[in-house]
Amino acid sequence: MTLSRALHATYKPAPPSTRSAPALDLPARFMTLALLGFLTAAGLAPFAWPLLLGSSANPHLLALVHINTVGIIAMMAVGASYQLVPVVLQQPIVSVRLGRISFWFLLAGILGFVPGLYTGRLPLLGAGASLLLIGFAIYAAVILTTIWRAPHHDAIAWHLLLATTSLCAGVIFGVLLAFNEGTGFLGDLNYRLIATHFTLMIAGWIAVLLSGVAYRLAGMFSLSEQQLWWPAAWLELTLSTLGAWLLAASFAFMLPNPVRVLAAGLILGGQLLVLGQLAHLYHSRRRKTFDIHIPFALTASTFGSAAAALLLIGMIQQRSAGSAWWTLVIWLALAGFIETGIQGFFYKISTFLVWLHRYAKQAGRQRVPKLEELFFHKLAVTGWLLWTTGVGLSMVAIGSGERLIAHIAGAIAALGIVCFLVNVVAIAGHGLSPRVIVFRLIGRAFARE
Repeated sequence: MTLSRALHATYKPAPPSTRSAPALDLPARFMTLALLGFLTAAGLAPFAWPLLLGSSANPHLLALVHINTVGIIAMMAVGASYQLVPVVLQQPIVSVRLGRISFWFLLAGILGFVPGLYTGRLPLLGAGASLLLIGFAIYAAVILTTIWRAPHHDAIAWHLLLATTSLCAGVIFGVLLAFNEGTGFLGDLNYRLIATHFTLMIAGWIAVLLSGVAYRLAGMFSLSEQQLWWPAAWLELTLSTLGAWLLAASFAFMLPNPVRVLAAGLILGGQLLVLGQLAHLYHSRRRKTFDIHIPFALTASTFGSAAAALLLIGMIQQRSAGSAWWTLVIWLALAGFIETGIQGFFYKISTFLVWLHRYAKQAGRQRVPKLEELFFHKLAVTGWLLWTTGVGLSMVAIGSGERLIAHIAGAIAALGIVCFLVNVVAIAGHGLSPRVIVFRLIGRAFARE
């Protein structure tokens, strides 16, 4: 018997139960904040995306990037973690109260940090960074303690553990960067601090966290969880985490370029394994019907692999720090990889939670809607096409330097976000009684098509 067959024969994951999940208001507040970030990003995109063609030191560009990283990606990751970690591990979260406290620190931190970046007001920037540090520290303590207390630690649990560890290190470098901007106490180290901070936060925290969540959600919602190839999951975790930490160390300690090439190659290997794993799970799924999260997830993983490939090429070619190549890599990782994945899996997480809250008790006694009936399917597909097209055009704009293309790309992507947000409100409307009348009217309009 091969190792993979032995693992499948001896480990049969139980479907996650929501009995260990915290009160719904805990993840919901973070997810709502992230959705407000999406709304802000949609309003700014047609006008702000041309900033991607300019200097990476532009404070307006830094504010735009951090609206996406802190305001959207980080808040969605924190909210999803509070909901999914106890469900995946079947271990109640160690303190819901501390989770709620972390929200207020993170909210205050964002409201100080992003305007501080935009205006260059150092006291506001420092205060915001300090509040974010406290908020992330509370979050990390809650998640790490919950994982530690769990009775079973599989590859997915280790994804969560190592991702949160990378977050802790990344936040420390981010705070050092913020204070160095104001005081200069570390000298001319901003480039090294930025590169180290970004690598740990994106490649070490979010990418690893998203991979672990994707394994569980993709398997659970496509009824193919037992098809997950555990050796590949362990190998991907090793490659992704080792690559992220090695690359971060190479920036922090100015290690020779071959080390960076090796680290980038490890990250690429991890991303390709994730893409292959997802393709295998969806191919093996028992539910063969079209599911909107599948094109989002596969597109996101493809973008992630492309970003990792460009990272490796840039390291081999030893591109300069100010090259537009790195803007291409970073933006493809943020918008193409992470935010595409967030939209896809949010369709599954939000519909699942709302269905449990609104319809679970009625199931079996009367007809209740399916998960995919809680939102407008055609609108979701349209949103995926618009968003993917917008991100693709933004890559063309960065490569060519054409501002007009960047404006068009931002406008198209903004329409994609609007489609997503309309569906989010439609899903939330199922949790209201009576249903919001405007969404009844919209639903009837789509039903006629």
